[in-house]
Order: sequence, then structure tokens, then C-alpha cells
Amino acid sequence: MAGRRELDPIFTQRYVHVPHLREKLDWFFSHHPFIKTHRRLAQELHISPAALSTWLNGTRYTDTKTIAVANPDSIPTRHYRTFLDVLGLPAAILEIEDLGEFRNALATFEGGRSAWENLIRALPDDPTVEILVNAERGIVNPDDKEDEGVPTVLVNAEIMLRVSNPGLQHGILLAQDRNGWSCLRPTPSWMETQVGAALVFPRQRDEKVERFARLDGTLGAHRMVAIFTADPLPTTVMDILLSRPMDVGGLNHSVSVFQNRLAAGPNACRMFSRRFSVAGQPTVYHKGQQEEPRSRL
Repeated sequence: MAGRRELDPIFTQRYVHVPHLREKLDWFFSHHPFIKTHRRLAQELHISPAALSTWLNGTRYTDTKTIAVANPDSIPTRHYRTFLDVLGLPAAILEIEDLGEFRNALATFEGGRSAWENLIRALPDDPTVEILVNAERGIVNPDDKEDEGVPTVLVNAEIMLRVSNPGLQHGILLAQDRNGWSCLRPTPSWMETQVGAALVFPRQRDEKVERFARLDGTLGAHRMVAIFTADPLPTTVMDILLSRPMDVGGLNHSVSVFQNRLAAGPNACRMFSRRFSVAGQPTVYHKGQQEEPRSRL
């Protein structure tokens, strides 16, 4: 390497450059409830640690005279929305040029999170929450390769959500999109919270005919949260969860109920969370790739 001239970093299309990204992540790790390392961040992004390392350090090119690094501190454009969603930060904060200004903005933003937001944010992405896509009616399977990030399904796809019961009596299933929170199970017209071996949405009425729900919602990031409890939730909490639209202030007031039950141990309460993305364009299949009647994410 002696005598070779090191060129300034090269930034290309299809990447979003984030100034001082490596230093910003170190600061972010000190604030997040469980993402404390690059390896854990890669796990939440559903990519390999090596892929994340390439995003942070760039790709190194050398010849006999020069050394150059392409796209350090840069996220592939197709992964950038997912990256922001996993960090839980707006682009305007992450992309601040000055590190001091970034730290102040991050501290202010973290301090402004609601009690409900902090509760849900502490839940890691959990494959226990299964997303089953109905491909029998022409729905394209999601691209679930390891390096494709958070699972993506198509708008208007038909899906079934299923979460295995960890051994508790009652279950509720909540959904979040860019419009806010809603309760999928129970509903005002079907209030039953007792569950068997699994919590399933939509509710299955006939064992021989599977029912699916159509994703007629907002594009972008979605989150599913399954909450299992040994005892029924108080009526006041259920009223909040079943309100349409759901009252955000009420969710904050309900946090103490969930925290107390979680503190009582796994025999009293368990919570599971899973993110996925809804896209408007179909997934492109490689030649020879086959669809299955149902795909599991």
C-alpha cells in the first residue's frame, strides 16, 4: 500500500449517504432499549453483519497507484426506509451534518417519546408473529431472502396473521401503520379474547376453509403486536383498544397495566412484535422460481 494515493470517498446512485453514520450509530446505541451493537442492528434489519459492515465502511477499491472507498456511511436506497423504521428516527434527524447538533436533536427526540411508544419500542422483531400470504389467488410471494430486510408484501394482498399461544388464556392483536393503531382482535362486534393454541387474524370459522384479510391499507411500514395475558384486561383498557380511531392518550394511560403484568412474569403476560412493509409494486421473480400456495415470513 505504500506510495498509493488515497482518493476521497466515492458516492454513487442508489445509495443514501448519511454523514458520520458510524459515529451516530454509537450514540444511538446508548439510547435504544435493546439495540446496542452492530450485530443486533443487523439482526433487526434482517441482514447479515457483513452486509451492515459494507454499508458503514464502504467497498474498497485499489490499483497500483490509488486506493478508493465507494459509499462509506451509506445505506442502499431500497433499504433506507426500513433502516429509518428500525432506528425509529426521522430522516431529518439522522442526516444532520454536525455531530453535536445530531446528539442534541436525538436526545430531544428520545425524551419526547410517549410511554406507549417506549413500551412497544422495547419489543424486538419476533418471527413468532407469522405472516401468511395467500398465493392461490394470484398474490405474489414476498421476497424473503436474508438480505432483503424487513419482509414486504403487496398492497391488496390477502394475508393471515398467526401467533402461537405461549400458554396463556387471553390474547389481543394490534396493528400499526402510518395512520396510527387499531385492534384486529377482538373487535366491537366480536369481543371474545380467549384463545386456543394460536391467535389468528382473521378469525377462522371453518377448519376446512382458511380465511384471509385483504391488505387494503397504507403503504410503508406496519407493525403487529400480539399481547397474551393470563387474566382478562380491565374494561377501561379494552375500551381504549377498541376505540376507532384508537386514542393515543388512552394508550399511554394503559401502559402501567401492561408493565405491571409483564413485571409479574411470563405466566402473567407476554408481548410479541413484528414489522413488515407494504409495497405497491410486485416482487420480480427469477426465472424458474416457483410460487407456493402459501408463503410464511
